[in-house]
Amino acid sequence: MVSNSPDRIRLHERSFTPFLTEEDISLRVKELGQELAFRLGNGEPSFLIMLRGAFIFAADLIRASRLNGQISFVRTSSYHGTETEGKVRMHLAPDPIHVTGKDVVLIEDIVDSGLTMQAFLPELEVLNPKSITLITLLHKPESQRVPVKIDLIGFVIPPKFVVGYGLDYDGLGRQLPAIYQLAEEF
Repeated sequence: MVSNSPDRIRLHERSFTPFLTEEDISLRVKELGQELAFRLGNGEPSFLIMLRGAFIFAADLIRASRLNGQISFVRTSSYHGTETEGKVRMHLAPDPIHVTGKDVVLIEDIVDSGLTMQAFLPELEVLNPKSITLITLLHKPESQRVPVKIDLIGFVIPPKFVVGYGLDYDGLGRQLPAIYQLAEEF
């Protein structure tokens, strides 16, 4: 169930309050796209999008970068509800043809514990990419449990659970154009 008001949304049994506006996100994604284009020049990278959460961010970022390149998808999971389970499951692996010898731009929605990237990056490196640029919309350094080298970060955020702009709470909220944080319950 999704219900909305200007200052609060409800997903399932939880309430969320505004955190990042649609305008803030749009501006930052354009800046990230320009930075990515500057770093990669006129190359044709292989965009590797982490599903499901990064799909909206990736579409906007790729358009903002104006770079040409192949697009493919990877799907892992580590969350149940609002908590990470601490282990990563691979549901859709990268296609070696889109990685080997390529400049790979790995697009993630959020890096919090770092466990997903710690498990996934070695799998990607085995496929011998020319380079890997990890870009994430959100980073929660206070929640990070393992080191991860992130090349470009959209927003550094506190360790609160967030939804919207591709991120969900048990399947709901991905379509929201802004990002909301879990409300303090009293």
